Amino acid sequence: MTIENTSTEEVQSPEPGRWIDGHWTTGEAAQRADSHPRSESRVSGVQESSKGFTIPGRVEFSIYGGLLLVALAMRLYDLGGRAVHHDESLHGYFAYQLFNGAGYDHNPLMHGMFLFHSVATSFFLVGDSDFSMRLPMALFGTGLILVPLILKPRIGQFGALAAGGLLAFSPSLIYYSRFARNDIFMAVFALALVGVMWRYVDERRNRWLYIGATVIALGFTTKETQYITVALLGAFLVTQVWRELRDWIFARRTLAEFSAPASFLVLITTLSLPLMAAGVAIFQGILGVTLAAEDGTPGIATGSPNGDGWMVAIGITSVFLATSLAIGWYWNRKVFLAAFGIFALVFILIFANFGSNPAGVGSGAWQSLGYWLAQQDVARGNQPWYYYFMIGSVYEFLPFGVGALALLFYGLKSGIRPWILLVLALAGMAALANTTLSFEPGLVKGASHDVLTYEGKLSLLVVYGSFAAIPFTLKTSIINKFLFFWTIGTFILYTQAGEKMPWLLVNVVLPAIILAANTLNDIVMSIDWRKAWRSQAGLALVGVPVFYLLIWKITFHDLGEGTEQFATAWVILAVIGLLLLALQVLGSRIGRSQALGIVGLVSVVLLFGLTFRAGWIANYQNGDIPREMMVYTQTSPDLHALAKEIEQTAQLTGDRSEIKIAIDLRDAYSWPWTWYLRRYTEVSFADHTEDEIKVGEDRVIAVINEHNNDKTVPNLPDGFSDGRRLVHRWWFPENYRGLTAKTFFSTLIDRNLWAGSVDYFLYRKLNNPIGSIDSYVYFGDEVPLVPAK
Repeated sequence: MTIENTSTEEVQSPEPGRWIDGHWTTGEAAQRADSHPRSESRVSGVQESSKGFTIPGRVEFSIYGGLLLVALAMRLYDLGGRAVHHDESLHGYFAYQLFNGAGYDHNPLMHGMFLFHSVATSFFLVGDSDFSMRLPMALFGTGLILVPLILKPRIGQFGALAAGGLLAFSPSLIYYSRFARNDIFMAVFALALVGVMWRYVDERRNRWLYIGATVIALGFTTKETQYITVALLGAFLVTQVWRELRDWIFARRTLAEFSAPASFLVLITTLSLPLMAAGVAIFQGILGVTLAAEDGTPGIATGSPNGDGWMVAIGITSVFLATSLAIGWYWNRKVFLAAFGIFALVFILIFANFGSNPAGVGSGAWQSLGYWLAQQDVARGNQPWYYYFMIGSVYEFLPFGVGALALLFYGLKSGIRPWILLVLALAGMAALANTTLSFEPGLVKGASHDVLTYEGKLSLLVVYGSFAAIPFTLKTSIINKFLFFWTIGTFILYTQAGEKMPWLLVNVVLPAIILAANTLNDIVMSIDWRKAWRSQAGLALVGVPVFYLLIWKITFHDLGEGTEQFATAWVILAVIGLLLLALQVLGSRIGRSQALGIVGLVSVVLLFGLTFRAGWIANYQNGDIPREMMVYTQTSPDLHALAKEIEQTAQLTGDRSEIKIAIDLRDAYSWPWTWYLRRYTEVSFADHTEDEIKVGEDRVIAVINEHNNDKTVPNLPDGFSDGRRLVHRWWFPENYRGLTAKTFFSTLIDRNLWAGSVDYFLYRKLNNPIGSIDSYVYFGDEVPLVPAK
C-alpha cells in the first residue's frame, strides 16, 4: 500500500510502525503495540508516577538559564590569555587573511572552511585578537549545552538536564571550547544530528529531514570526522531496518514504503554517498592509478588524484552522485530534492567561499576524504592504541565510568549472549597480545614498523566486532542500545584511526556523556523519592563519602605497625561493615535496586566534584603548561609575553607596524609568529641554519632558534643586547608509551606502583621533566627595553 505525499510538512508512513524488541516493526504487531502505548516505556525503565519526579517548567527554564550563564562565563573568562597554539595560529592567520580580503582557499590540511568563515566573522564583528579567534568556539561550546533538549523525549527531562550539566563542566569540552580548532563545532553538529534522527523517527515530520540535511552539510564543511558520525548512525539504522532493505533488494517493498528509520537512513546515505567517492582510493594500488596521493608525493597535493586518476575520480563521483539522485527520486522526490538542495547550497557556499573559489567545491568533495585516508599511515602524534583509555581516565572518568557500569548492569540482566561476545573479544585481545602470532616486521611509509599478520587482522576484527555487537544483545530500551553502540563504535573508530590527538577526545567523550545522562535519568526515575526520604536514605550523603574515604585510607595509607596497625584496620573495617549493614537495611525498606541507585547517584556527585577540579586546573591553571595531557606541543607563555613586549616596543620606538623583526624559521618557528606578527609589515622570516644567513643591519628585534644561536650571534649587527632565552614550545613527557600487559597488571597488584599514577591524577606531579625547544630574543641598542613579564 502506498500513500501519496501531498504535504511539504508531513511524510506519512504507509503502515504504522513502532520500536519493538529493538527493531522497527510494522503491520499488526505495531498496531497491537499501539494499543499498549507504554510498551517502549516499560522497556526503557520509565516507572509509575509514584517514582521519579517532574521538574516544573519555570524551574527547569531557570536551571538551563543558570547553566548557560555559568558555562558562558567559564568559556569567556581570560579567553585570550593563553598562549596561541601552533594549530590555532594557522587557523587564526588564514581566517585573518580571509577577513582582510587577501583570501584563503580550502586546504584539507586544516580541514573544512566552516572554521575560517566563523573566525573571520568574529574578526569582522569584534576585531582580530586572540580572544576573538577563540570566540566562535566558546559560543558553540556554550550552545552545546542546549542541544540535548532535542533528545529530551527520549532521554527524559532529568536526562537532558544531566547531559547539559555534564557538557557544561566536562574538562575536555571546556578546554576545546577555548581553543581555535574544529572539534567543538563537530560536537554540536554530531549531537544535533543524533537528536534530529530520533525526532524524525518519533514524529516523522519533514522539518527534521531538512534540519538534518543542514546539519550533515555543516559537519562535512567543518571536519572529516563527520564521516565517522554518519557511518555510525547509518550502521545503527541498518541493524534496525535490515528487513526492509532486504525486501527492497528483492523488490518486495518500494522505497516509498520505507519506515521512518529506513527513510532517515536513505537521507544520510544519499547526501553522504557522493562525498564518499574518494574512499575508492583505498583500492588505487589495485586499479593502478593515483586517486589520493600519499603524503610527501612530489608535486601532488596530498589526497588529490594525479594523471589518469583525475578522470577515474570524476567518473566515480559521477556514478555515486547519480546513484544518490536515483535513490532519492524513487524514495520521495519532493522531500529529497528539497533536502538535497539545502545540503548542496550549504556545502557549495561554504567550500566555494561564497563564490570566490568554485574549485573549493571539488577539493571539499574529494580531497577532504582523500587527504584523511592518505594521512592514516602517517599517524600524526604516533600515540599508542590505548591513548583514549588513558587520557579519558584522567579527564572524563565520570561519563566513561557511569557508561561502563551501565553496560555491566544491563549485561548481567541480559542472559549469556553479551558474555559470549565478551569472551570472544577477550580471546581476540589475547591473540593480539601474542606479538609472535599477530605481528611481523614490515615497512610503513618507508619506515620499519610491526604490521598485523593475517591472524592479527582477524583477531582485531573479532575484538571490534564483538564489542560493537554487545549493545544489540542487551535487554534494554532502543535508545540505550543506540547510546551504547554510539559510544563503543566511536571509541573503536577513533582508536583505530591513525591520528590520535587530545582534541579528538571531544568526539570520543560526547556519546559517553549522553549515555551517562540517560543512565542517570533511568536511575532517578526508578526511585520512589518520598519513600526513600522516609526511610532515611538522605544519610547516604554522609555514609557514601565516609565509605570511600575509608577505602582510600586502607588502600593508600600506611596504617602503622603492630598493635596500631591492627587497631586502625579493625576500626576501619568495622565502620565499613556498619555502612554496608546500613545499605542492607535501606535495601530492605525501599528495595535493593533503589538503594544501590541512591548510592550510585551520591557517587556521581562525588565524581562530579573531582571532574570540576580537573577541569578548573586544566583550563585556568595549566592552560598552556604541559603538565596536562590535553596540552599538546603547546606554545609557551614566554612567547605570548614576548608578543606583547614587541607590541609595546613598537609603540615606544615609534615604528609601530613597521618595526623591523627577524624570525628564525628552523623547526617551524614561523608559527605562531606569523599570527602574532600579522600586522607588522617589516618581518623577515629565514632559516638561520645556513652559516651565511645574517640578521639584517636594519633589524631591531631578532628571535633565533636555540640550535642556530651559536652561529647567528656572531652575525648580529653591532649594538644588540645579550640574548634572553625563552621556551618556544613545550610538551608533555610521554613516558606512557610502550606499556605492556605485564606492566599494566603488575601495576594493578602493587600498591607502591600506584603512587605515581595517583599523584598525577590528583596533583599533576610528573616523574619526568617537561620537554621543550627554546629560542633566544635579541633587541637592538636603540630599543628602550620593556621589562619582561
